[in-house]
Amino acid sequence: MNSPQPDPSRRLLVRLVFVIYVLLLFEGVLRKWLLPEFSRVLFFVRDPFLLALYAAAAARPLRVPGRRFLAIGMAMGGFALVLLPAQSASLPDVAGGGWLLAAYGWRNYFLYLPLAFIVGATFDAQDTARLMRLTLWLALPVALLVAVQFFSAVDARINVGSASDVAAQFRGLGTDETHTRPMGLFTSDLGQKQFAVSALAMLMATWLLPPARRAIGRTQLLLSTGAIAVCAAVSGSRGLMLHGGIVLLAALSTALLSREAAVSRRSLAMPLLLLGVAALAIPFFLPEAIAAFATRWTTAYSFESRYFSTGIFGRALYGLVDFVRLLGDTPLQGYGLGLGGNASTLLGARVDGHLPVSLAETDWARHIVDLGPVLGLLFVIFRIVLVAWVGVRAVAATRRGSDPLPLLLFAYVATELLQGQITGQGTINGYVWLFTGLSLAASREKSGSGAVTSPVAGRPAARFANLMR
Repeated sequence: MNSPQPDPSRRLLVRLVFVIYVLLLFEGVLRKWLLPEFSRVLFFVRDPFLLALYAAAAARPLRVPGRRFLAIGMAMGGFALVLLPAQSASLPDVAGGGWLLAAYGWRNYFLYLPLAFIVGATFDAQDTARLMRLTLWLALPVALLVAVQFFSAVDARINVGSASDVAAQFRGLGTDETHTRPMGLFTSDLGQKQFAVSALAMLMATWLLPPARRAIGRTQLLLSTGAIAVCAAVSGSRGLMLHGGIVLLAALSTALLSREAAVSRRSLAMPLLLLGVAALAIPFFLPEAIAAFATRWTTAYSFESRYFSTGIFGRALYGLVDFVRLLGDTPLQGYGLGLGGNASTLLGARVDGHLPVSLAETDWARHIVDLGPVLGLLFVIFRIVLVAWVGVRAVAATRRGSDPLPLLLFAYVATELLQGQITGQGTINGYVWLFTGLSLAASREKSGSGAVTSPVAGRPAARFANLMR
């Protein structure tokens, strides 16, 4: 497989994507600890670089995978702009007449959507390998951070941030009465979940490859494995555990898809081996974390069982039907773009005197509230078809080649792209569109061969590689 010729314009695009990813990882550090007085402004710190990426991409011809999906997404974004005047006029009690909220909402729906297709068209195997190395190295200090957060008081500076104003602090959910759910580098445990599960997908894709083709060396691989296990153990997040289980199942299924015997054998052995080692080691080294998680699971199951016969699984499946109850009662133009997101609470938005969150707790229901029954339903269908298309490409690429990475990246991003809070939570939004692009890039056929390259095929992994060269 021949690598692409050096291309300065492509390298610029790749570097801008890396900047966006690094800011996605460290935005919470800026907002919580370094510059808490500018927290609301720093929420948008990635956006200037995203716009620079779009400007650079527009100046360069790109063979965009899924060009029709990009066109449909942008067409819906344009139609949403047409709705804004009518929506703003119907929300006089929102700060700024609804325009600030609408701008925030449009951003969460449509601004980051093209990122997936640009990454899918631009990244090559070496770019993805560098991003994997960066993530798996970063897992080491993140594991230490979340462990300290877990064992610290729920209102400790390392958990809530450095802001002196309590209203500007970031107070997370609890695992039990004395332990918080660690947020890591982020302002929410939802962000830490994205980091841990995406890192797990990269880790498993690395373990399944023969040593000579891995993006990282054995020592880092073992250290990163332990770090991700710590992140999971102290998380207190049932969603993280279930999402991680999906990634492990995808790793096992690679045995049925890969045409390379060595990868198939590893796919059957490594997920079970790593899971077994973690199940034995974590209770020994972190018994307090296991006890807190057991309390969290029992308490949550008791509450959810009042409403869902299958507990957490019923709650998850409810997100697939929750929106139906809103179809007949929501105005044709919707209540207002962005009204179902987190910013509506901060701006004091109300619908019939009630907080909008009471209308939409799931993302598909949020689409109906924000966009109305017609455009909202179209956006739901768009997500379903898009995740199916990305999945077909990932499965086909894994069958064609000898690299499990396309399937493992898809296993991480699929549930979030389908019904995760991509329009209501900024970190999830950034992660989903970026990693959808990485899955597309990993699945992309190389011209002239029809095969997918391994991230490090043909060369040994460097111990301390230049992560962003």
